[in-house]
Amino acid sequence: LEIDIHDAIHYLHPVHFIWQQGYNMDLGANLVEINYCYQCKDGRHVWIQAGPPYPKLQNRYLNFFDCGNNRKAIQGVIGQWNALELEEKLAELGLPCCMVRDQGEWREHPQGKQLLQTPVIDIEKVADGEPRGLEPGDSAPLAGINVLDLTHVLAGPRSTMSLAEFGANVLHIAPPHHLDPKTINLGVNRGKKSAFLDLGDPNDEQKMRSLLPQADVFAFSYRPKVADRFGLTVEDILALNKKGIVCLSINAFGHDGVWKNRPGFDQNAQMVSGFSVTEGSREQPATSPVYYLNDLLTAYFAAAGMMVALLRRATEGGSYHVKVSLVRSCMWAQDLGLVSAEQYRSCPAADIFPRRLTDDPSAFTFPPKLVNEASPFGTITRLAPAIRYSDMPTIDLLPVVPYGSYPAVF
Repeated sequence: LEIDIHDAIHYLHPVHFIWQQGYNMDLGANLVEINYCYQCKDGRHVWIQAGPPYPKLQNRYLNFFDCGNNRKAIQGVIGQWNALELEEKLAELGLPCCMVRDQGEWREHPQGKQLLQTPVIDIEKVADGEPRGLEPGDSAPLAGINVLDLTHVLAGPRSTMSLAEFGANVLHIAPPHHLDPKTINLGVNRGKKSAFLDLGDPNDEQKMRSLLPQADVFAFSYRPKVADRFGLTVEDILALNKKGIVCLSINAFGHDGVWKNRPGFDQNAQMVSGFSVTEGSREQPATSPVYYLNDLLTAYFAAAGMMVALLRRATEGGSYHVKVSLVRSCMWAQDLGLVSAEQYRSCPAADIFPRRLTDDPSAFTFPPKLVNEASPFGTITRLAPAIRYSDMPTIDLLPVVPYGSYPAVF
């Protein structure tokens, strides 16, 4: 197994390295006006995040602030609040806001203490059953594995894309009226079939339930209340799938503790955990140099956890629940330690990429290895695989397709 460190850095933000017909499809979440670190009247900061953006979240924030969609206007309102009070108020409304903390402060917080006791990849056996082996021979490692993928944003979809890269049959379910941006689809849904299901429709809800007995893996990255609402809790799934299944749950702040139901994005995790104070300062918190960190770390942890659970199902039998979270991943990164000040000063400030595809290596911080792929979207240029194996069957992945291109069947 071989990996280049620069390739690995690019894979912390692969959605920046997507070109469609030569034009960069940058997600642009860092350019969204509302996504920012704002100072409160007590001098503390809060991070507000409306996603890539998601219009529903953005509108709910702006309705609460009752101001224009620009940072100056939003700062004017936030500056009238104490940070902790605003964090709690927006949490009550289901909006992903967090007060910026340093590492020590977070690890003394009840949720931080909870996560310190939680494995980065938490794998729990939730039911007994007979062993169900993987396909033998020279086939791909996950050949014959059906993955029902009910995930969104980056961490969940990238985790199941990793399973597709090992040969799994992945069916991604998208809500027809609340789609992720196209760049997310291009970046983290390659190798999958994509189908629409509206779980608010009883017929579509029944279709989802009919797929679960056929699934070897069920991946879920919405908040727990969504699972409760649509009967997709681990207990519900075990009642439908008796052959043994691996369930994946991804969230922001962990699956136990006082914050388990709070929403949050990658940057919320950086800010609340103390990562951003270390990266910048208490007065000027900073995201990672590539803006992202935890989405993709969590995706790779999730993929590893699902594969370990599938191996346990093959050898021990039973069903398993794999749990990962954005903040726990960030705490893992913090525990790796810091480079020296000299090393830090010698590093580039960002991992840049051009808007138009070019052969000029100076357009990149570190020129990436890229590949072209024909797709229904035209020619897509993306990162080449970061990991090279000495002995791995060739796996011909499906090209990325528009959301809803397939029927909801395995």
